Amino acid sequence: MGQARRKEKEKQESPPEPSAGQEPLAQGAWVKPEGLSRRGWAVLVGLILVIQFPLIHYALFRGDAEVTATIPYTQDFSDPGVVTRDFFTTGGYWRVIQGELLAPGVKNNPLWLQAPLPDDVAVELDVRSELPEGDIRVELFGNGVDPASGYVLMQGGQNNSVSAIARLDLNAPTLDALQRRAQRKAESSGGAADIASVFKDDTRVKVEARGTPVQAGRTYHWRIERRGTLLRWSIDGELFLELDDPRPLKGPGNDRLGLSGFESQIFWDNLRVDTPDRLPAKVAAATPAIPPGPYADDFERDTLGDAWNVTNPAATKIVDGALVVEQLHNRPVWLKRPLPRDAVIEFDAWTDSPQGDIKVEAWGDGRSFYAGDLRLQYTATGYVFIFGGWKNTQSAIARKSEHTPDRVTRDGAAVVPGKRHHFKVTRRGDTLAWELDGQPFLTLKDATPLEGSRNQYFGFSGWQTRVHFDNLKIEPLAP
Repeated sequence: MGQARRKEKEKQESPPEPSAGQEPLAQGAWVKPEGLSRRGWAVLVGLILVIQFPLIHYALFRGDAEVTATIPYTQDFSDPGVVTRDFFTTGGYWRVIQGELLAPGVKNNPLWLQAPLPDDVAVELDVRSELPEGDIRVELFGNGVDPASGYVLMQGGQNNSVSAIARLDLNAPTLDALQRRAQRKAESSGGAADIASVFKDDTRVKVEARGTPVQAGRTYHWRIERRGTLLRWSIDGELFLELDDPRPLKGPGNDRLGLSGFESQIFWDNLRVDTPDRLPAKVAAATPAIPPGPYADDFERDTLGDAWNVTNPAATKIVDGALVVEQLHNRPVWLKRPLPRDAVIEFDAWTDSPQGDIKVEAWGDGRSFYAGDLRLQYTATGYVFIFGGWKNTQSAIARKSEHTPDRVTRDGAAVVPGKRHHFKVTRRGDTLAWELDGQPFLTLKDATPLEGSRNQYFGFSGWQTRVHFDNLKIEPLAP
């Protein structure tokens, strides 16, 4: 009985006989399974159509974006239901938390206000990023669904290094490139250069600013205003960027406001949308101007006092009549009195550490500091003077960034542990000259000097090393 059952099993497992003209199959060879029948394919296609019908219908038959809100519009985000009532998005877990709108890494999925914008518009809002990525975005005159369908205003993009107003594409050519095209066209035709001659309805272009990173945890007040062809963007009451568009985006399909971001965690509040005439820019109450220099400080006291803006109090103190910083991490101690445009700055500085790394910043904005990931680079707002940086191997004068090729450097050990070094920095016109201990040390010439209200402050800075500063003296230079 057992032998008979074994033969039946072998017969059942034996491969089928090959048909005429076919080679016999090798034992154990792979056999291609039969594919779907026509009916099977029809069922599969039908399932796909059913599942994707909403998107297909939207792509083929979509009309104008819905309207559930009106202009003028004011929102303090005290009601969590406002997200679904007044806004629309295709993705991202947008939600209200403790009276603020949260965008938690929404991956460029804007939250669109479902209200048509007037051609001339003013938008005001408060916004902050809690992560060092920055990358705060607002989209204006978009279509209410697709990102980059209007103007994109981005603060702190590309690893928190670039801000921009972009028309239709954040990767668009710059306005300078478009102006050069207009110039070449004018030269070939013998006419006058006019950017409108190379501008079309679908032209992609941007204006940008570098060296203006978003500080994590800081709340910024934005105002965006368009009148006619001119789009202007101000931050904290100061004009930041503007774009004059000879073919302004407007009307159905280009009449929506969107809030957006990418990987950062962004909080929004106090949104207001109206016409520029009904929502005029607020003029801050005038404060008595502090005249630039001269100034002197010997730090012979217990605390710094009101003359200084300390951005890292835990790392700053006065010890034995000197300002001492340690683990400051590029959070300067800013002098509130502005610097003269041309001036001489003198002070003493020393450290007991063989690591060196004595640092100051001059002609910065008087308030910025680094608050991001300590593994990333810091972009200053002024000129940075580094003595014995990079473990006491190099000194430098840098324009905003310590790591770009346009800095001037001097290699070799510099800081002598325990020695009081005397610094003297002189700025006249486009030239900064640094003398150390009575001898010329480094010189930087800047073809586009940092100046104006954003670049007129001095700060003691540093990274990790414990450094002492004393005997600061600032004197204006005669014209």
